[in-house]
Order: sequence, then structure tokens, then C-alpha cells
Amino acid sequence: MAGSAGPSGCTAIDYIPVNYSIEYSAAIQGLFNNFSNNSISAACISCHTTNMGMQTASGNLDLDSGDGSSYGNLVNVPSDEDPDILYVVPKHPEQSLLFQKVNCDNPAVGVRMPYGFPPGTLTPQQQAVIYDWIAAGAPIDTTDGIFRGNFDIRGFLVDNIFANGFEGP
Repeated sequence: MAGSAGPSGCTAIDYIPVNYSIEYSAAIQGLFNNFSNNSISAACISCHTTNMGMQTASGNLDLDSGDGSSYGNLVNVPSDEDPDILYVVPKHPEQSLLFQKVNCDNPAVGVRMPYGFPPGTLTPQQQAVIYDWIAAGAPIDTTDGIFRGNFDIRGFLVDNIFANGFEGP
């Protein structure tokens, strides 16, 4: 992250049990399609869509599976805000802008997502699913918990992970 300040104001997710089996289309795309919780029902794809080529996606990031591959727009793809920062760095959620944006009040660049919603709109459990998916290698299908074993990758406070440059498993 050349020239970028580290994220701050991150939500602790270390107390949430690790998700060892995460299916991209159901869990991750599912959050993009509808991240409803007890008080809010909304979707990342409300803003992050090209609407089948009819508009520019917010931040030039299309997360709408109906427009093509949201996965192909995320993994190992430079962000529109800073091309030195990737949206998703497989096995490194602490380096991934997607995780920083949903987990930190002050990500390395830009603002916390979902934009315009109060902090806590995405629950810590939802944030942890994104973290765990990236930590497991960000596969397009289902994560393979066999290779992760029982090592709890989130046994540290998130701010400490970023501050200490935690590399993950």
C-alpha cells in the first residue's frame, strides 16, 4: 500500500467463530445482493452495478452477478481509488480493500461501506465471513476448511492486525 495510510477504526471480529466452509455465490454474492439485518434491508448491488451496461457502477466496481462476474471484478484486481491496492488479495484480508471497506471506519482509501449507512450496518458476523473467505484463498467455489485446520486466524484485534502488518495464515 504505497503512500496510503493504514486503516483505522476497525470492528473487532476476533470473538466470532471462524467460518470454514464458505460458498462464494451463496455467502459473498449473497451479501452483495442483500445484506439485510434486523433493521435494514439493502444491497451492495444497489450502487455497485452497471445495470446491464446502462450506467457506471459506483467506484467502477460492479458487484452485480447479473452483469457478469462480480468475482472477476474483485480478486487480484486493482482498486479504482488506488491501483496499488487490490480489492481482494487471496489469503490476505488485512491487505484487501474489500475487507477494509466493510470493516473499518477509515479504510486505506475511500470510506466505509456500505456508503450512506450507519456503522454496524454489516454485522460483525457478515464482516467475518468476508474475512474468512479471503483468508481461505478467496475461491470462486467453496472454501476448503481441511487445509485451514483449527487455527483461529482471527485471534487478534483487527486494529492490531493492520498496525502490526499481520500476514495471515
